[in-house]
Amino acid sequence: MRGTRFISKVKQSLLCRPYFATEDVKIGRHVSFGANVVFNCRRVRIGDGTIFYDNITIDADVFEIGDYGTIYPSCFFPGPGELRIGHNFWLGTGSIVDCQGGTTIGDNVGVGPQSQLWTHMKYGDVMYGCRFHSAKPLEIEDDVWIVGHCLVSPVRIGTRSLAMLGSLVTRDMLPDHTYAGVPATDITKKIGKQIEKTSIEQRIKYLREHLELFAERHGLDNVRDFARILPGGDGTEPEGQSVTVFDVASRTYRKTGTRLEYELIRFLLPDAKFIPIN
Repeated sequence: MRGTRFISKVKQSLLCRPYFATEDVKIGRHVSFGANVVFNCRRVRIGDGTIFYDNITIDADVFEIGDYGTIYPSCFFPGPGELRIGHNFWLGTGSIVDCQGGTTIGDNVGVGPQSQLWTHMKYGDVMYGCRFHSAKPLEIEDDVWIVGHCLVSPVRIGTRSLAMLGSLVTRDMLPDHTYAGVPATDITKKIGKQIEKTSIEQRIKYLREHLELFAERHGLDNVRDFARILPGGDGTEPEGQSVTVFDVASRTYRKTGTRLEYELIRFLLPDAKFIPIN
């Protein structure tokens, strides 16, 4: 009953009203906020289905996050600066994501608990001659996983790369490479890369099984009443369809925006991630 219990818990605990320091705010459907969520921002954009748990403070000038983000309790986003985050973002408890130098995070990125992502180094007395006073951009591409208890400098982290538990990242991470240690070094040859892509057939089988499980747990008679699976193409179907259409080749879907779809996407996450095409 993983999906049902999760949604029930969210409904019960995340019914608070956040504080916004601006009127330039746009919030998608099925967004939930815990207690003591503060946006000290000039501009806020929040996609559908995103969850903010308790005691979160966001000091970015510009804060943008896509659909189905999950921000766990006691996270801090120091600014000022611009922070743009893609879809299906996951941030563990007690983490810090800084944006003074400008931070961009792609789709399907996970950052484990107690991690710190920094773009600036500022404290020393510049008037008195401190030489260490800087802010640089941090760019994290799609499908990156920063496992947890990691420290990340303002670097570029390539698509599908992986930083193992406790890594200290001070240099750029290459796409499809695995890093670990203090400072983090490339260990891809030792343990392999994060993702070995599955075939289209394997993806269809996986998704079909999980859609059927979702239908069973929600008392639904037929998967085709709420979802379709496409093996390729652009993920579209004729106008008028009220079901969610998944394209496993491109990992995209056509949203309907219904509450049932929200529960379905949350049920699939984080093990199957899809990006909306509309």
